[in-house]
Amino acid sequence: MVSKIEEVLVPVVDMFMGVLINQVPGDKMQDVADNLLDKIEDLVDGTGTKIDDAIIKPVINRVRETFNIPDGDD
Repeated sequence: MVSKIEEVLVPVVDMFMGVLINQVPGDKMQDVADNLLDKIEDLVDGTGTKIDDAIIKPVINRVRETFNIPDGDD
């Protein structure tokens, strides 16, 4: 199961970082990243399963902490 999730997440994160670095002005990067992470959280919340909550949400939290991306919803 984890390998399937990694197969999906790694390319998505790579694409996300590529777009951020190449297309988004530095002063807007946190807002764009926050919005994208919020959308992913909404998708995870909408599945109704607990497995993705247990796997994806900690990853999102770690990304927020590592790259200092505050959750604008708080």
